[in-house]
Amino acid sequence: MNKLSLKGFLLGMTLLMVSGCVVKPPTTSDYDTSYDFSQLKTYAWIKDKSPNKVATLDNKRQENAIETMLNRKGFQKVSDTQKADFLLKTHTVTDKKVDVDRFVSTWGYHPFYNPFFDPYPRNSTTIVREQKIGTLILDIVDPKQKQVIWRGTVAKPLGIYRNRTPEERATIAMSNAEHMLMTFPPQAN
Repeated sequence: MNKLSLKGFLLGMTLLMVSGCVVKPPTTSDYDTSYDFSQLKTYAWIKDKSPNKVATLDNKRQENAIETMLNRKGFQKVSDTQKADFLLKTHTVTDKKVDVDRFVSTWGYHPFYNPFFDPYPRNSTTIVREQKIGTLILDIVDPKQKQVIWRGTVAKPLGIYRNRTPEERATIAMSNAEHMLMTFPPQAN
């Protein structure tokens, strides 16, 4: 094997391994099982009526990503909420996640040592990590009944946008929307 083909092979294997390490963000969805989703064709956004509400760049990216995914699925955006078959509303929630890891570093053969049943390990270290998690929630609302008919969520650690370019931020928003809307509309059973 010559050097050029060996480098190409190694590059291909590296890309294959890295692409296998892509982690799907935690998503959930829930929906009204009695609702007929096949009638939905057009959508509009529910606007926040607060006069002091300012849309951030990340909010705009997320809305654009959601619209792109819905358009790919064949839905059309309309400007008038009265003409929409369903309405969209997003909101975010932050929470703390605590990870606790305990490492036992006792080695050797002691006649009375059993690391699995020792209630008070002699040499152990406990590490506690606290992380803030942001969850984006998308509610899809029936405009006539004024009820949520589908809800999707995607959770990510806060701070993932730190040191990212606007293009990278848009890619993350698109990935979030793609994973969140994967189960919309629900398939009829």
